[in-house]
Amino acid sequence: MPPNGTIWLICGLVSYLIGGLPTAYIAARMLKGQDIRKLGDRNVGAANVYRNIGPTAGLAVGAVDIAKGSVAVLLARVLVDSTVAEMICGVAVIAGHSWPVHFRLKGGRGAATAVGVLIATMPALAIPLSLLAGVVLYSTKSALKTLSFFLIGVPLLAWWPAHYSNPVVIFALGVPLMVGFSHFLSVMRRTGPESVGEPALPRG
Repeated sequence: MPPNGTIWLICGLVSYLIGGLPTAYIAARMLKGQDIRKLGDRNVGAANVYRNIGPTAGLAVGAVDIAKGSVAVLLARVLVDSTVAEMICGVAVIAGHSWPVHFRLKGGRGAATAVGVLIATMPALAIPLSLLAGVVLYSTKSALKTLSFFLIGVPLLAWWPAHYSNPVVIFALGVPLMVGFSHFLSVMRRTGPESVGEPALPRG
């Protein structure tokens, strides 16, 4: 382990704990006194809060989850100033959101947190794309389409025409794949008609 390996380890653990902050669970408990894990698709994420608790709560949870991802990457940048450390913390914060130990490794899908990670990792590319994603959300009222637009667009644009370094491009591709894997596991845990696809966010 390199001399700063202890700091890297601490950053990774702190990032995992940041990701594990159950914002959707807390919002549902505080606003409705209900367990979000027993509502809708039982996912501990912003979209489930939006559909079953309310739009304002869902958007707030999504914003906090995005912030969690960005904070973890920025923490690594301040403490270690290493791109590799930023990537490690980015993976750790998504893992903490998707597989928190306090929920028996059954958390959210990590999409919003992944957005925050990519925004902090490559802001010059991800911030403008996130603004366009906001237009997609407003037009379609679909979280799935919006997140797909962003998470697919970032690695593609990072490769070309932005021409980021190969490790950063691979990381930008790996983050959506990690979210996709988490989504797959979440769907596999579900039963009934809700297990097929994801309903659009309600209009209005």
